[in-house]
Amino acid sequence: MRVETKIADLHSDRILVHGYSLAEMAGRYSFGDTIYLLLMGDLPPGREGDLLEAMMVVTAVHGINSPSTHTVRAVANCGVPLQTAVAAGVSAIGDKHGGAGEACARILQEAVAAQPEAAPETLARQIVALSRAKKQRLPGFGHRFHDPDPRARQLLALADEWGISGRYAALAQAIVIALQEVTGRSLPLNVDGALAALISDMGMDWRVGKAIFILGRTAGFIAHAQEELATGKPFQFINPVDAAYVGEGERPLPGKSHASIEKQS
Repeated sequence: MRVETKIADLHSDRILVHGYSLAEMAGRYSFGDTIYLLLMGDLPPGREGDLLEAMMVVTAVHGINSPSTHTVRAVANCGVPLQTAVAAGVSAIGDKHGGAGEACARILQEAVAAQPEAAPETLARQIVALSRAKKQRLPGFGHRFHDPDPRARQLLALADEWGISGRYAALAQAIVIALQEVTGRSLPLNVDGALAALISDMGMDWRVGKAIFILGRTAGFIAHAQEELATGKPFQFINPVDAAYVGEGERPLPGKSHASIEKQS
């Protein structure tokens, strides 16, 4: 059975990734450049690889009680190998945690694809109106801890400096203004929204959003798993006073008649 791939070509003396020697890239190109090559099929034309690395830096860790990090440490505390704990953390990343960048990028890209000539302000008002009509929160805007999100500000500043910001970054910023006008609240771009806009400006498919988050956060998973494995102490995740049982109260087991017992036997 023939299996085809355009990604890598293996030889006894070299490994080619989209035609480029992986060994020769070492020391000349960064990990971010390599990620861009793997995802886009060629080396970055400018500082896109540096921006991808910046994305991975700012998403590497976000406190001990981040849901996926919580999962990593809980699983590591069970005495499993490092890779099992890290894999558990990756498995905990989904639409409700770690998926906002992907969701936001999809909204931005589909809006532009539907009306490629529309001004960012026009699209922004339409996106905000639709989300409110559906009573759905726009992913990528606002944050429960950060206002503004320092990670988003840094990514946007770097993208501006390196000439990568484009129509998607402009659209995302226009949505911030539209949200302010409609809600009266400040809901600046968070790290997921900045990531969404900038991968879109780099020409990446919206599905890459979650992948970039996973790449960055895995480094933090490794650190937390190593710390948990090294300490070897039970990790207290839930204070007993915060756990409320709301099920049935204690009750006696129902009795069984002789007939039902004979029937079962």
